[in-house]
Amino acid sequence: MQVIEPGDKTTDPRAGESRALASEVRAIVRDLTSPNPAIYWTDFLATIAVGYTAFALYLRAGNFTPLQFAMFLLSGLAFYRAVVFTHEIAHRTPGSLPGFRLVWNLLCGIPLFIPEFLYGDHRSHHSTGSYGTADDAEYVFLSYGRRRAVLFLTLSFVFPLLGPLRFLLLTVPAFLVPAIDRVVWRRASSLYMMNPDYERRDDGSAHSPRRWAQEFACCIWAWSLAYLAWTGRISSGTILKTYAVFLFWIGLNQLRTLAAHHYASGGMPQSYAGQALDSSTFADGVFLPELWAPVGMRYHALHHILPALPYHTMREAHRRLMGSLPVDSPYRKTLQPGLLSVVRDALVS
Repeated sequence: MQVIEPGDKTTDPRAGESRALASEVRAIVRDLTSPNPAIYWTDFLATIAVGYTAFALYLRAGNFTPLQFAMFLLSGLAFYRAVVFTHEIAHRTPGSLPGFRLVWNLLCGIPLFIPEFLYGDHRSHHSTGSYGTADDAEYVFLSYGRRRAVLFLTLSFVFPLLGPLRFLLLTVPAFLVPAIDRVVWRRASSLYMMNPDYERRDDGSAHSPRRWAQEFACCIWAWSLAYLAWTGRISSGTILKTYAVFLFWIGLNQLRTLAAHHYASGGMPQSYAGQALDSSTFADGVFLPELWAPVGMRYHALHHILPALPYHTMREAHRRLMGSLPVDSPYRKTLQPGLLSVVRDALVS
């Protein structure tokens, strides 16, 4: 379904409904659009502290013991939640959370080889001109065959290796040779390359000091770890255990991402409301959805209507919408019963 906002060059028979939905939602949640820095800082710092503490205990615990299994789950879930804050960073203006971007990079982005600049093109996933098209890095074109969904999930097994290898092998050549840098930027500088046809466009961030500071921080970290592994100071067992934790949270994110949308754009641009109707809302449950869809990701349809809505206000925003919108509102059509049912439909339908 193609839904176009005012000013777009194409039309859609449901454009009026789309505009009405966006207008209704904005009116209902207008007072919930300001981020609370205290919530961001407390949540992230507590989460990353739990992640590193649980990870250390996991590495020290006896193999196949209950403690090791518990710390494996806890560290993986904590790292996953901490990582997802990069999504919030992408939608916040730097002035709204002073220092948060820098601290996130130092404590999470660089140590886990996912610095913030890799997610700088996330706005293409929200643009009414590129969402659901070849210019959207985060779109799985399931209409091309369900095997794409299966392939997308199996990529979880190689993703934990791509970050370290990218910065280990490509940062220095990219810095020294502009032609190599152009290829690295276009094909190896997007955090979620779900669309194999996507190429990141050159912009000011490609040559910014911030990008290169993050590049070389990750590069130095990658070579330091490689040296420690080569000299035997990091054992093969530790490497395998670390890979397992990364595989766990990355695989969980792949499942969550596959369930986030219906991926039914047909390659056509979508308005914000149209994006919402192509998205999922997982409102049922209190505890479990917060683990596999953290930091507001469970309210993905709402996020595509109002991309800048802070994660900590989404639950209240959803509650208001369900209490205020008419029973035939398109927003209600985004409600989904649960993760597994949506993933199953994507794999077998």
